[in-house]
Amino acid sequence: MSEYDRIEVEFPCSTDKCHGILYKPRSEGRVPGLVMAMGFGMVKEAHADDYAPHFARRGIAVLAFDYRRFGRSGGTPRQALYPEDQVSDYRCAISYLRRQEFIDPDKLCVWGTSFSGGHVLTLLAFPPPGVRCGIAQVPNVYSYRTALSYFGSLEPVLMLAEQGRDACCKGEPAYIPIVSRDGPAVILTEEAYEYYTGVAEKIPTFENRVTLDSIDRILAYNPGNYAELINKPLLMIVAEHDKTTPPDLAREVASRIKGRVDIRVYDAGHFDIYKEPLLSEIAELEAKWASEILG
Repeated sequence: MSEYDRIEVEFPCSTDKCHGILYKPRSEGRVPGLVMAMGFGMVKEAHADDYAPHFARRGIAVLAFDYRRFGRSGGTPRQALYPEDQVSDYRCAISYLRRQEFIDPDKLCVWGTSFSGGHVLTLLAFPPPGVRCGIAQVPNVYSYRTALSYFGSLEPVLMLAEQGRDACCKGEPAYIPIVSRDGPAVILTEEAYEYYTGVAEKIPTFENRVTLDSIDRILAYNPGNYAELINKPLLMIVAEHDKTTPPDLAREVASRIKGRVDIRVYDAGHFDIYKEPLLSEIAELEAKWASEILG
């Protein structure tokens, strides 16, 4: 018999609804909770079942959700990746989870990976009620500095964004692939291409594209700027050979955080953490860490 129930849910966010999966431990009394969302353009079906059960088996309820405009959540324009809205979606997910009668509303954790690892930093810097700690895997901490590492200059990126400006302003968004070998794309690393194309074959709700007007919003999103405001415990997973979110930037940000920071560095690339046996090793480490912090 399973130690938890896996329940599909919806919760309100602005005028839309987000779709989520709730992993509810079969235990007496109130339990801690964790809110989880995936990385750049990704949907919960990619990895929720990889990570959430590790927490649920330790008595932590997990809500994994899709951002507005992505996956099974509502909202238009589809595939518009606005970082400020994604952080707002996290806040709505946290609010929804806190209201559940089986949740201890003062024992919550936020979890993110890659682009959403940056959201964890933002949420710890400006924490919603009840959030005690966060877990950030291979986090994006400075979007513009990462773009500079790809392109050498922001000019070509901004020019790409402008190509679809008129259409986006008229409500008829233009799109750019997340990864591609046939033309411009948002993420240019080979490791990203292999990962995203692999996911696309397995998950029907994933789309390999974002709106062009997402680009300048993404460049302006740099959660590493909030490091000095973070005073809640953070577990940061760093991949030493990461070509997608440079590990040196993550370490730099971690060094400026005033609160407790536990860093685990792995001899791996960005997307290797989603592969076995490393995936289960990291997930179990995270679940143990969160259970110790939340009590």
